[in-house]
Amino acid sequence: MRNRLTTEQTGRRRRSATLADVAASAGVSASTASRALNGRGELSASTRAAVIEAAERLGFQPSPLARSLRTRQTYTVGFVVPDVASPFYAASLKGAQGVLEAAGYRVMLMDSELSVEGELAALRTLVNHQVDGLLVATAGVEAGEFDELVGAAGTPCVFLDSVVDGAGAGTVTLENHAGIALLVEHLRDGHGHTRIALLAGSQQETSGIERLEAFILAANPAPELIRVCPWTVDAGAEATRALLALVPRPTAIVASSAELGLGCLAACRELGVTLPDELALATFDDPYFGALLEPSLTAVGYDPAEVGRSAASMLVGAMQDEDAERRELRVPVRLVRRRSCGCEESR
Repeated sequence: MRNRLTTEQTGRRRRSATLADVAASAGVSASTASRALNGRGELSASTRAAVIEAAERLGFQPSPLARSLRTRQTYTVGFVVPDVASPFYAASLKGAQGVLEAAGYRVMLMDSELSVEGELAALRTLVNHQVDGLLVATAGVEAGEFDELVGAAGTPCVFLDSVVDGAGAGTVTLENHAGIALLVEHLRDGHGHTRIALLAGSQQETSGIERLEAFILAANPAPELIRVCPWTVDAGAEATRALLALVPRPTAIVASSAELGLGCLAACRELGVTLPDELALATFDDPYFGALLEPSLTAVGYDPAEVGRSAASMLVGAMQDEDAERRELRVPVRLVRRRSCGCEESR
């Protein structure tokens, strides 16, 4: 019997220390222990030290639920992206998470799967979980839908990459116009191309819209040289096949994203078109593996983690000050020259 009782007791999960346990161990009331652990109230140094020592000895961990009930905050932030597999969004998340965790927030990640319906479902879930703030790369939600769902809840939101015009506490986007201009000018002035085509991304999103606008201004292309498609490798490959079937066909292609650029590479290999001898390629987005491709990829580069860090910092400010002014930030870009456009080496 004694052995059975001992086994049962050691097999049970050890009860976590409570605030009452800490107070009893330190010889103070629960309210005094709470004030000591939260750094509030006029307490003697010896009392505060006794409470802290007792908490450490007992392994006391404050309850997040109790903290939420007390402060009416959940200390969570929702992060909604169109595609969690994208290197851009993965790096942005990493940058944002560092800033948010340092400020005491945890991140709930949701993938909208490149659809407005998926984004609305993700936003509804996060709002129902009472997140303190939102970081959103929109797939094209309309302003009215966003305001009805998020605005009515009063949840601060910062958009990154693609935005809902006029909504939210702020936006962090890329220098889309400048980036496309860099690519077109390099292909035209640096390599002599005059028949340049564009793989344009979705026109439901800010990045796709701005990159198409910039290309038209910079290249003044014939209409058949523009192919609008989803942000996927397969869509990029299909659009490239259509462009290469033109007579005369383009001598250079600008891809509006790394995924579309990879689709172009796949189609060229399938059709036996060699880069850069028969076709030059340059992309918006410089993925971490761009230098390892064959040929290495000429691209517009930037720091995607900085996009996340900037958006998270902006959101923390909005969550802590509801009267903060709405802000807009553009992250600069640069041209990275490699062999896919005809440059001899990366510089």
